[in-house]
Amino acid sequence: MNSVQKILLFIGGMFAAIGAMVSIVFIGVSSVTGESGVFVVIPLGFVFIGLGFIIGVIISIVNKKIIVKRGNKYVAKIYGYVDNTSFLENGEFTQNVKVHYFDRMHIEREAILPTSFAKGSNLYPIGMTIDIYEYHGKFGFDPKSVRAEILPGEEELMDDKPVSPDQVQLVAVTCPNCGSSFQAAAGYSSKCPYCESYLNV
Repeated sequence: MNSVQKILLFIGGMFAAIGAMVSIVFIGVSSVTGESGVFVVIPLGFVFIGLGFIIGVIISIVNKKIIVKRGNKYVAKIYGYVDNTSFLENGEFTQNVKVHYFDRMHIEREAILPTSFAKGSNLYPIGMTIDIYEYHGKFGFDPKSVRAEILPGEEELMDDKPVSPDQVQLVAVTCPNCGSSFQAAAGYSSKCPYCESYLNV
């Protein structure tokens, strides 16, 4: 569970707990006074909002487990970091990890892993090896698999050469954050030219 999910769980728990406590108080007051308990509906809304946050986090965790369980496994090299522009933590963007790996055809590919760690935490050092999983275009990873393993051809994975034009296939993509459409290279991460968020293509 990353820091974003922990914060959302905390917020959801607070909403649900406060809504439940106020609802109990309103029910108690209405039963003593004999008045209508219509005001109970207001704090119950907070309970449902809180449960929505909690359920959203649970669904996200389950989806990540499905990717790891059913996805194609690749051994990748941690190449760098990119800002996760969808979330701020302590006034700064969290970081996602950029990895390079060889696909089944031994073509070098690039992906962004949704790690969302705080800047400077050094959880995923550049140059380390990590197991990643791809399932229907979405990527997951095993955080416990980070290790100092030398891979065959890792010099090619870690250099900063431009992508070979004969390996690039441009496809139309829609940014999941802002909804803008643009062309990007399939099999590589791309930066949205409009909102500057990163996505896997």
